[in-house]
Amino acid sequence: MGANVVAVAEHREGKIAGVTYELVAKGRELAAKTGGAVQVALLGKGVSGLAGEVASRGVEVLLAEHDALAAYTAGGYAQALAAMLRSPPKILLAGHTSQGFDLAPRLAAEWTAPIVANCVDLAMEDGTLIASRKILNDKMAVELAVTSERPYIATLRPGSVKPVGPAGAPGKVTPVSVLIDPAKNGRTFHGYERPEVQDIDIAAADVVVSAGRGIQKKENLPVIEGLAKALGGVVGASRPLTDMDWLPKTRQVGQSGKTVRPKLYIACGISGAMQHIAGMKDAGLIIAINTDPSAPIFEVAHYGVVANVLEFVPALVKELKSG
Repeated sequence: MGANVVAVAEHREGKIAGVTYELVAKGRELAAKTGGAVQVALLGKGVSGLAGEVASRGVEVLLAEHDALAAYTAGGYAQALAAMLRSPPKILLAGHTSQGFDLAPRLAAEWTAPIVANCVDLAMEDGTLIASRKILNDKMAVELAVTSERPYIATLRPGSVKPVGPAGAPGKVTPVSVLIDPAKNGRTFHGYERPEVQDIDIAAADVVVSAGRGIQKKENLPVIEGLAKALGGVVGASRPLTDMDWLPKTRQVGQSGKTVRPKLYIACGISGAMQHIAGMKDAGLIIAINTDPSAPIFEVAHYGVVANVLEFVPALVKELKSG
């Protein structure tokens, strides 16, 4: 359909996945380099309302609805994309999620195209795709230069790019008819299974109050929880605390945990190792509380407080409640 960059939208149970808007943001950057535009391919059944939501980001949405697309399957999506795009785009983007890293290799095989997975950044330089990745448990950053006459396929790690917000002028929604053979879908969707115990998704929170070794012992966690509650936020943690099982791994902020971009991030007793900073440096407002005035966390904080977190936080909560 003429776009150089196509992002595959991801949705589940009637909601657009946040990574979709990250793909749009990165797609715009790449399209500016390829001299084209970015489009979003939205596949499903009964998802026209979601198409309008995505289009509100100022991007054209290619909408394909079919009974065989009611649930994601790699075969169904591959058939639909082949019909929608007619010829492969210069770059196809998907989230590095259970869906994205299932679909991308399927398309790469069918299109005989190169694929780079789990990228934290992507750029185009003179027709070459530069993919940034983290390897060795995120301890090392590498860049891959990929040159090909075939389409580039890439999956982007969620949380790597600031997502786009609503635009002043919405894009258009273009319905596209597709023919799909359900026998080629490769599998049958039966339903979602959720773990019995679910935890808070800190990546979706507007306020994150994270605890580090400065809280000294697990019994002091309620101090941090009190501040998070007073601010309407959630509790995060540095890696040492999750390694000691003071909080579950789902609360870990950093390269080996989750990347968060809340409106407010408060680091309580966290020194600020490189791995932790990589996971929260793009927060809207960062406040750090630490007894060490030379702690690395102060280098990225917008405001710093040199104090004992166990003394300062209770006083802060008291002020918040009284004011």
